[in-house]
Amino acid sequence: MFEKTLIPVAYGERPEELRKIGTILRDLGACSVCLFHVNEPGSFFRNSGLSWLTLLQEALEEAGLSVETKTGNGHIASSIAETALMEGADEIFMRAKRRWHIGTILLGSVSQDLLRLSDVPVFVQKIRPRMPGDHAGFSREDLTVLYATDFDEASERLVSYVMEFQGARCHVLHVRGRMADPSTEKKRKRFVGEKLYTVEETLRPYFQEVSSEERIGDPAAEVLNVSDQIHADIVVLGRKSPSFLSAPMGNTPERVVNESKASILLVPHPRGRHVS
Repeated sequence: MFEKTLIPVAYGERPEELRKIGTILRDLGACSVCLFHVNEPGSFFRNSGLSWLTLLQEALEEAGLSVETKTGNGHIASSIAETALMEGADEIFMRAKRRWHIGTILLGSVSQDLLRLSDVPVFVQKIRPRMPGDHAGFSREDLTVLYATDFDEASERLVSYVMEFQGARCHVLHVRGRMADPSTEKKRKRFVGEKLYTVEETLRPYFQEVSSEERIGDPAAEVLNVSDQIHADIVVLGRKSPSFLSAPMGNTPERVVNESKASILLVPHPRGRHVS
């Protein structure tokens, strides 16, 4: 599913870092990469040539990937999102900036815009997963995946993406509010239990261990709490199209992406941003 990946790059990227990313992508099943650079108007490096981009291409090829390079112009995030669609990319891969504030790693404005605009899944690499360091290899069997679902169309279609990680453990989490009366609460609890069981059985062939739980409370807070408790390497969640005056990605995805220590796979609603 992640055979082709688009990686946005800027002047100053280091080949050794791209080589590590290439190893990650290869071990997750990627075959090809499109390195994409947006020429920023007024940039000091605009006319510096693209030899640096060739070095990044060679670093990824050393990791065993087929690599092509492309450049674009205009609004950076929009250009990246459009190129990912035109190139038929299965995902966009980017690394979170290591800028700490109140214990979190924040994303730059371009990354925030891209997460809101992209019609293809975006993988944001943070501190975890424990993917290759200077000497360590990466194994799917080491992964702990947290799949957050509210059982709507946007989240249920994520099951096929969760399967792709095929790690050591997958934990399925559903967070909801409490029903107004005991009878409705009992019915809802039974419904959730049945749905969680179905998801567990669907994922069981792909993981050494599959578990699930239901929590009552604030969805973003509970996703972050559970992610820390199980030491999740990757959190998989959906992104609905934003409504007027809503948070750009929706309240839950925006908070989880910003505050999670784990890496994030954010999958947009199948109809993308054009339905809002």
